[in-house]
Amino acid sequence: MATSQFSVANSDLQAIQPDILGFGITDFDTQLQFAEDDVLRKIRADWWERYRHQVRYKDITKVTTVEMTDSKLTDAQWKKSVVYMAMWKYILPQLTKWKEQGDMDSFQIQIEFYRDRFEEEFNQVLKDGVEYDEDGGGTIADSEKEAMHTNRLVR
Repeated sequence: MATSQFSVANSDLQAIQPDILGFGITDFDTQLQFAEDDVLRKIRADWWERYRHQVRYKDITKVTTVEMTDSKLTDAQWKKSVVYMAMWKYILPQLTKWKEQGDMDSFQIQIEFYRDRFEEEFNQVLKDGVEYDEDGGGTIADSEKEAMHTNRLVR
């Protein structure tokens, strides 16, 4: 079964780490859904607020009433982020034996690795431009792909 929004499945985990289903747990659907929910929340916090205030809805009367529609996001753009977050926050912590800091097992090392990959991937999507089908037309026009850059003065 795949996640509800971006259709991320166990096969997407295996594309990143082929042996992930060989450690005694053969289904990570719940963990993938948790990660997808977290990614959507992070998109709302890190992209949507800025997008709706500075790009799309400069009319102050509309800003407070417009909410992000999850289905207008492009699935393929967020799959890796969901997989990396699932590995980091939900899957690998179940597999580790939680050894001391100086004597970490391979799963603890991978947790740090996937946390860093998640941050990199998420930020790269923001820099490249989040695809948001504003008009619901089924295709993403250039005007519907807005890059969010940091350290830029916006007036």
